[in-house]
Amino acid sequence: MQYEWIKSVESRVVLFKSFYERQNERPLFGFFKDSEYPLFRYPFSRALPEGQPLTPEDFNIKSFVNDSEKLWSEHETCGGDFIFSACAFWGIPWLEAALGCPIFADHSTGSIYSKPPKKITPEDVPEFSPDSPWIRLMKDRLNELTAKSAGRFPLATTRMRGISDLLSALYGGDSFIFAMLENPEEVKAYTAQLTEFFIKTAKHQLKHIPEFHGGIGSFYYYMWAPVGTVWHQEDAAALLSPDIYEEFIEPCDRKIVRAFSHVIIHEHSTGFVPIQSYLDMDMTALEMHIDIGGPSAEELFEKHMNILEQKPLLIWGDIPEKDLDWIFDKLPCQGLAINTIVNSSEQAEQLWNKYIKKK
Repeated sequence: MQYEWIKSVESRVVLFKSFYERQNERPLFGFFKDSEYPLFRYPFSRALPEGQPLTPEDFNIKSFVNDSEKLWSEHETCGGDFIFSACAFWGIPWLEAALGCPIFADHSTGSIYSKPPKKITPEDVPEFSPDSPWIRLMKDRLNELTAKSAGRFPLATTRMRGISDLLSALYGGDSFIFAMLENPEEVKAYTAQLTEFFIKTAKHQLKHIPEFHGGIGSFYYYMWAPVGTVWHQEDAAALLSPDIYEEFIEPCDRKIVRAFSHVIIHEHSTGFVPIQSYLDMDMTALEMHIDIGGPSAEELFEKHMNILEQKPLLIWGDIPEKDLDWIFDKLPCQGLAINTIVNSSEQAEQLWNKYIKKK
């Protein structure tokens, strides 16, 4: 039985096309079921060893692919406008691992984290290579997902941390900020190489991602996106001043945007967020979290409106109903999409009825 809040893939794609044109007649609304932490979300990852650096051989491809199919099936029971997307496993810090950072599983937090490698100079940063063990694992996962999907759900580029994030990984924590002040030329040499590494890694993935109804997916944000879309983030930029971001990171972000036909950037709502710079770069769309303990939707109203006046906006997170009330009541619908975490398909249906059906 096809329930009202469970829509066909074709109709959802049409809605997303209107969203990117900012011509949607109502906000797009969808659901992300259960935990957003990858080791809690994917059962295969429970077998990952703890307390030692992970290797590509630790990641069972077939078990991961089977988990992805189950997550797709569960997502479909929640209905809404969004489309489950698969990727090479966004729980792995891929770029850090490929650059030589050891990565570790933390089953208490449900995440995989990296540690800085032994001290390296910009000259030691490896060139991108499709034969790197981590890059081969990425390609193999995409190929296996393509076969398992058989056109039922789209694939996407995985989570890739941006240049400020990679500097934080290489230097350790916030030490990259002191390096910017004390050794600016060294940091700029790093940023040039890391930017190229980011671009080549993303383009390599896009070669192995098939089209899905004229587009592709968007890893765990579950948006249909135009062909060639890359998701980007610069979480560590929140630690920077506007001037430091402009000097060290903005040129890299601009180069990344120019390298692809479409770029969507993820943002948290706390700390410094260079929204106007992103808008000036002509991003395809912007995503902003409603963070637990962070500003409310009402407090973010000015930022949301600033984005919506120029670009499509996705609001994502474990969004309280008080914030959903504000979003649906106060924000214009054109170019607006909301994806909230739910615990069950029943909760998804209840929210759908409240915010979409009754309106």
